[in-house]
Amino acid sequence: MAVAGISRICVHHPERAGFATCMSCHQVVCQECATTRDGINFCRPCLAARHRDGGEASRFSVALALLMQVTLLATLFVLTAWLIAWALATMAGWR
Repeated sequence: MAVAGISRICVHHPERAGFATCMSCHQVVCQECATTRDGINFCRPCLAARHRDGGEASRFSVALALLMQVTLLATLFVLTAWLIAWALATMAGWR
C-alpha cells in the first residue's frame, strides 16, 4: 500500500520498486541497496558514512565491554578462591 506523496521507487535505481526506507536519510531504496544493521534499514551510502564516522568508537566500545567482562570474571574467580580457602580453614579448626 503506497502512501500519498511518498515515492515507492528506489532513489538510486529508478527502474526498481522500493523495498525499504533508510532510517538515516529516509530515502526509499530497493532490495539491493537496502542493508539491515542491528534490525534497522540503511541505504549503502548512509551505512558507509556510519562506519566512517563511528567505526573506531564502536570498536572501542567492544574492547571496553570485553575488558569489563574479563575484570569481572577475574574478580569473581579470586573471591571464589578466597571463600573456598576460608571455608576449608574454618572446617579444619572444627576438628
